[in-house]
Amino acid sequence: MNPSPLPKAKAFGIPDLPVLHPLTRKTLLRRVVLALLAAFLLVWLVLGAVQFLIASNQSNTDEGIREAATGLSEALAPITSPVEARAISEATSRQFNAFYRRQEVPAAMLIQLQDEQGQILFLSSNAGGIALKAELTQMTTLHIKGRLFRAFACKAGRWQIVLAGAEPGTLWLIQSLLKELLLYLGLAFPCICLPIWLAVSRGLLPLRRFSEQIAARGADNLQPVGIDPEFEELKPLASALDRLLARLRSKVEREHGFVQDAAHELRTPMAVIAAQAHVMAMADDLPKRQEAAQQLDQAIARASHLVEQLLQLARMDQEKSGQLGPLAVADTARRCLAMLAPFAMKRGQELSLEAPDQLCFPLAEPLFESILVNLLDNAIRYGAEGGCIEVELSEAGGGLLLSVADDGPGIAPADRQKVFERFYRGGGHDTQGTGLGLAIVQQAVQSSGGQVQLTSGLKGRGCRFLAEWPRPQQARK
Repeated sequence: MNPSPLPKAKAFGIPDLPVLHPLTRKTLLRRVVLALLAAFLLVWLVLGAVQFLIASNQSNTDEGIREAATGLSEALAPITSPVEARAISEATSRQFNAFYRRQEVPAAMLIQLQDEQGQILFLSSNAGGIALKAELTQMTTLHIKGRLFRAFACKAGRWQIVLAGAEPGTLWLIQSLLKELLLYLGLAFPCICLPIWLAVSRGLLPLRRFSEQIAARGADNLQPVGIDPEFEELKPLASALDRLLARLRSKVEREHGFVQDAAHELRTPMAVIAAQAHVMAMADDLPKRQEAAQQLDQAIARASHLVEQLLQLARMDQEKSGQLGPLAVADTARRCLAMLAPFAMKRGQELSLEAPDQLCFPLAEPLFESILVNLLDNAIRYGAEGGCIEVELSEAGGGLLLSVADDGPGIAPADRQKVFERFYRGGGHDTQGTGLGLAIVQQAVQSSGGQVQLTSGLKGRGCRFLAEWPRPQQARK
């Protein structure tokens, strides 16, 4: 029959103690116990060093020998019999050395008794028959049998005594002191560790309950946790978690809408490609096949352009800002204008750039190229045939200002904020587009720390897109 289990600690109002295995894992409890153990070790070493300095201090050793000699002289002062004086000296010598042996102290105490004529009446047996010579009332260093002794001589009535003591040695002294301190600290460690163990384990209970409540939520539940922690230390954690969930919710909603819009926009060119491919397969004369091939090329080009812009948006959503070096924005702008000049020439448009010969600014080159190319592409597509497109680059208030203006039909003021939305295409024109170019521009400008706005274009007509970046604080210093 199995014995009944012991009652849990919580039945007595005490929280369950954590088992020992957390000490083998990276836990807060292990860190606290190890830190406490390290603190005890440091205290042990520091106290041992202090006690060693005190014990090995020459003045303390001399003071102990002087006091022992003074005590013996007080006992011998009233004695007049040489026999009694010798007996007292011998008993004192045996008492000192017997104490050292019992305590296993590698020390020695030598006593020498002389009468008024200087005759030695008693000399400790462990002196090896070597007389102790020391100045009265003075500490003297003696070398006896290869050991160092400190000796003190004084008068005791009709007697003169010399008392010499040898130190036990540095190594023994260190071992003895550390062993004694270790005993006391070993007794104190569990007395301190147990309350800390209980405090940490009990203090982590609210955090454990908090994590259990979060773990119980569904995988798709990104709503606020709705938990008001009882303890003040957990309130910042709950608030930060709610903010994180809100950002995740917004990101998921954006991505969901983005996928739906992308699928919707890709459906049209895919349908055109399928239809024209069918026409090409079924057409029985060359003109129809050529017309279908032309329509097929246009649909493929549109789908390719849409996919490229979708990839640009995806890359910008994932890109992180870092340390940027100076970018020659004027040279980059000239290169972008040269790349798009043939497309503008097909529509009879004139491209112009007004910028300093050299202008540098801390920007990521791919982002700046994407901004300028998409703005120029938008101006070429929707600007008037035979019109003008002006690009300006300048420094403004320590920052960078980019302006792309055209003299096309323009956009109504009510629709100017909508043009930066993904897949939005305004009415009033028959130009095909994806509706992503200006969304890419806004995303790139904002991710690089700037702002973009739309105003009236050249001669009060058309559109002017203004992108402005303040100079970073570290660059101003």
